[in-house]
Amino acid sequence: MGAVFSVPYARLEGWPAGLGAVREAGFTLLALTPDTQARTLDEVAPHRMDRVALMLGAEGDGLSRRALAASDAWVRIPMSHGVDSLNVGAAAAVAFYAVATGRPAD
Repeated sequence: MGAVFSVPYARLEGWPAGLGAVREAGFTLLALTPDTQARTLDEVAPHRMDRVALMLGAEGDGLSRRALAASDAWVRIPMSHGVDSLNVGAAAAVAFYAVATGRPAD
């Protein structure tokens, strides 16, 4: 409980047009998608990036084509055969862990 207060997040007025401001602030935009063209979290290694913004879509539809096109990289969570995706809460937890693991302590 209370972890919500330690995870920075933002809402953008214009979606996905507002992502330009996030990129200009020095963030790498990683779009989570189960698409087979996406690289795995291990391949992308977000824990080695200085500033990362994770983009997560709604369950079912996922991110729009425009949002995916606005990202710097498509990233997927490897799944067992027969499983195509996680719900957005579980996907967020896995992705947050991948970003935080291995970072030096401040």
